Amino acid sequence: MAIVFLALVMPVVGAVSGWYYAFLIEESDYPFLVALACFCVGLLLDVVCYFGGAFSFVFYKLPIPLVLSVASYAAASFVTSWKIALCAAIIGAFFGIVFDNVLLIDKPFYLARKRVLVIVYMLLSFIMLGLMMGVPVSSFLLGILAGNYYSLRYEGAVVSKERLRRNLFNMSIFTTLVLLLFELMFGWLIWQDSSNIIDYLYQTTGWQMSPGLLLIMIFGFGTLAVVLQFLITYYTGRTMLRYRKIKYRNAIL
Repeated sequence: MAIVFLALVMPVVGAVSGWYYAFLIEESDYPFLVALACFCVGLLLDVVCYFGGAFSFVFYKLPIPLVLSVASYAAASFVTSWKIALCAAIIGAFFGIVFDNVLLIDKPFYLARKRVLVIVYMLLSFIMLGLMMGVPVSSFLLGILAGNYYSLRYEGAVVSKERLRRNLFNMSIFTTLVLLLFELMFGWLIWQDSSNIIDYLYQTTGWQMSPGLLLIMIFGFGTLAVVLQFLITYYTGRTMLRYRKIKYRNAIL
């Protein structure tokens, strides 16, 4: 049941994030279609998390070739035909693969240096919160991915239960502190622009909010988000470690 519950969290969080982004930020006429699309993306991420090889490919091997391919196509499409732009995209992907395997990726994904992982996680957290205007719903996805990465990092290792628990606790604290840091920053920015935000909420939803209520919501939802981030990260790590227990010896939680 634990793995089923965890599998439901990702698409639900994705759907809520998509609806929020479409309705309140993009003002889309079809927010529920965006929510459905994000729900499907969440299901796809479930599959990716289920298979360690797919997780490694998507989050380690794929990003640089994908970014270079899209950037090459976008740049070429401004000055030439779509056929030549497509060729540029293929060339960009090729150089991305070369960059991955020759210049960048010198270690397996699950042995990557922790300081690199810290930087990547903080950048992703900032991007997530920025896209959602400080609302941390989509940040919970990063907690799930971090917990899953932790279970894969120790897959097959021979370590004590105490060390696994201690490291999982420390990682969950880290993801929580990162969210707290950015929540404080975005909360301050929201409060500084509170009058415009109150007007925007009234125009889009018809809800008349007072500055005091906005401040309570900032602190209340921020605190709840921080607690949930810790619980989600830790729960994901424990659940996935148990799921992968056939690859463990004395390291079963």
